[in-house]
Amino acid sequence: MTLDHRGDGIGRGSLLLALAAVLVRPAAGVGAERHSSAGPRESHEMSRIVEIRSYNLEPGTRDRFHTLFVREALPMLQRWKIDVVAYGPSLHDADSYYLMRGFPSVEGRQRSEDAFYSSAAWRQGPRDAILACIKSYTTVVVSLDDEALRALRRTGRQAPAVEEEVMPSSTAPKSDLATLLELNRDYIRSVRTSDVRRFEEILAEDFLCSLPDGSLIDRDRFLERAALPVTISNLEVHDVRIRLMGDVAIIHARTTYSGQDGRPGSGRYTDVWARRDGRWLAVAAQFTRN
Repeated sequence: MTLDHRGDGIGRGSLLLALAAVLVRPAAGVGAERHSSAGPRESHEMSRIVEIRSYNLEPGTRDRFHTLFVREALPMLQRWKIDVVAYGPSLHDADSYYLMRGFPSVEGRQRSEDAFYSSAAWRQGPRDAILACIKSYTTVVVSLDDEALRALRRTGRQAPAVEEEVMPSSTAPKSDLATLLELNRDYIRSVRTSDVRRFEEILAEDFLCSLPDGSLIDRDRFLERAALPVTISNLEVHDVRIRLMGDVAIIHARTTYSGQDGRPGSGRYTDVWARRDGRWLAVAAQFTRN
């Protein structure tokens, strides 16, 4: 995420940049936002330009920043066909975050980012909330060969709380992950608002749900419960992890909420989704509350 000309600030992203320096070979005339007007020299060994952003966040905002990125910015970047190579919290402190994006060329990067960040969808959407979390950032632009690009993608799958795990024999398209992220948001939104109609659309006919007391209910009973007034408030989802295995996906996540008496609570859920006739449907769910 660019900062709309707020200015780069050298911060605590040195560990990330050191890692990138090992993996990638700087392009001629490219580095730290300074490059020649002609762009990098073409080579058959160079497959991609990668922008690495290291963010220094306001203290205590990283969880919120990550949630905003995954829920709002990431789907928007995907809709704009911007290749998000990797992203997630840095390991070396509690206030750092990184984002890596791939582009066909330095010039293509500039055109793509100018168009995206001047769009009404960004400026009228998550822009202000995301910028409020950021203290400063630094940017490096490098050229990347295929092997290094694959390595960064593997690293990026381990780092974020939203993770796509693919069986070795499977090729899971990014559109599946984006669809499942949106369906997961719809599921939680429907819990918050007792939206039975949306549940009817996304639950399979043979859907089953395991309740915290150990009982198992079918789709009809689940819909009856979903129609009742919600007894908790401030339901939020954290650490979402999506595992894609062909036509089956498993979503794990942690929840926090406030009970009827206002006391904070937490729990976890595991949902199983299956692709049927080209649509992803929830076939099973299990949740716990503390």
